[in-house]
Amino acid sequence: MVQLNSGGPMMTIKGIIGDEKNPLSKTENAALKMSGQYSDGDVFCQWFLNNKLESGVFKPAMLKKS
Repeated sequence: MVQLNSGGPMMTIKGIIGDEKNPLSKTENAALKMSGQYSDGDVFCQWFLNNKLESGVFKPAMLKKS
């Protein structure tokens, strides 16, 4: 479980882009990297907000373990 350094909801790490130890599916990994917004080492997180599944990709420095 992680949280943004600035606060917010508790999030689960689904995977880390380009990391074979914490992989995303090949399709997810490729799509995120092809978007040009993300790179190897970025963290794909998921959380629930009002019973709706949300997701986002963050730089590791933006996160703290909870």
